[in-house]
Amino acid sequence: MAVHEFAAICWVPEDRVTLFTTEGLVQIGGSVVPRRISSSDKQGKSKASQRFQRQESDYMDPKQGLCLGALFDIAATNGLDMGRRLCIYGFCRSIEMLSDVVEDTVLEHGGEVVAAEKASKGGLQEKLTMTVAVPLLWGVPPVSETLHLAVQSGGGIVEKVYWQWDFL
Repeated sequence: MAVHEFAAICWVPEDRVTLFTTEGLVQIGGSVVPRRISSSDKQGKSKASQRFQRQESDYMDPKQGLCLGALFDIAATNGLDMGRRLCIYGFCRSIEMLSDVVEDTVLEHGGEVVAAEKASKGGLQEKLTMTVAVPLLWGVPPVSETLHLAVQSGGGIVEKVYWQWDFL
């Protein structure tokens, strides 16, 4: 008799995020989605992944149903060619969480945060502006994809991504 390891399926509700923007009210999420849970997931993950894992509850009240959308603007270069940049714009719930996750990702790939500014206009609208330098931003595989995923895992809702080249 062979022993088989089965993965369980668990139905999990997604978080519902309500953002107030200049264009109006935006609600994202709230659907019930299936998730596979294997026995290895139940036992936990490595200590390295736990060290960089962030949760929104560390930055804000998870029961908070209403959120004023903060803006972010992240520009990344490879540190050598300042005329080529990756620009990522969007919304987020917590600029502190997004800043920490992006900074951890940049440092993990041997880069550095050149500038980070957290601004507040009138106490209601916050904005995060970051400039980072990451080696192999244009390499193979490009770190730009990893940076984009870091923004999403840090709670960022990406509105626009574009590459900018300044020719002299």
